[in-house]
Amino acid sequence: MAYVVQIRCQSNESHLSLTTKSSQPIFNTTPAVIGLIALNVIIHLIRQVLPDQLAQIVVLLGGFSAPIFLATVLGAQEHFGFILALTPLTYAFLHGDFVHLAMNMAFLLAFGTAVERYLGWKRFLGLYLVCGIIAVVTSIALFFLTHEQTIIVGASGAISGLFGAVIRISRQRALVTMGIFIAMNLIMAFTGAPGMGEMRTIAWETHIGGFVAGYLLLPLFDYPADYYEEDETP
Repeated sequence: MAYVVQIRCQSNESHLSLTTKSSQPIFNTTPAVIGLIALNVIIHLIRQVLPDQLAQIVVLLGGFSAPIFLATVLGAQEHFGFILALTPLTYAFLHGDFVHLAMNMAFLLAFGTAVERYLGWKRFLGLYLVCGIIAVVTSIALFFLTHEQTIIVGASGAISGLFGAVIRISRQRALVTMGIFIAMNLIMAFTGAPGMGEMRTIAWETHIGGFVAGYLLLPLFDYPADYYEEDETP
């Protein structure tokens, strides 16, 4: 789930502990997925120990805002231009609170493991990052229609892309699943989500954009392992 956050945001403290009875891994997952989960958790934990004002600055500079990003690439943003130009990547490593983080990491564990086993870790990471970027391109398109100024954080655009890739790989009721997924997000767009109040907390457009990107772009990453290797036979 991707959050749309206000400039002033507070995160509740929480503690996560995992125990095992043997040397077996807790989850039967893959290296890149473990690395992404660890990176997201570490970044969130660091934000928790920062002063509130500094933590808000991290969200402002690392979260994605369509108008701020457009101003940056067009040269109208004078300060922090290089950092703001990277927000189509950095927003996916920031989360609103521990619940937001836990939900996204659970879905990353489920969908990411399947996709990484299918593609390998390099192509998996490529697809993950591309889907995250295309997800915020969808947000830019929505901005031109609504002129809504938001700051988006969360990995769910990229994770929705992994879900789309899983649907493409499984080839089971793909169109039905796509329709249900898009319809659910459009319902959230027009009716809101429970407990939202007047603030839009779910970046539904990034879910749709990432999902469609993952489904359509999977074949570009699904090439044979030796595709780019030179033929060394005489």
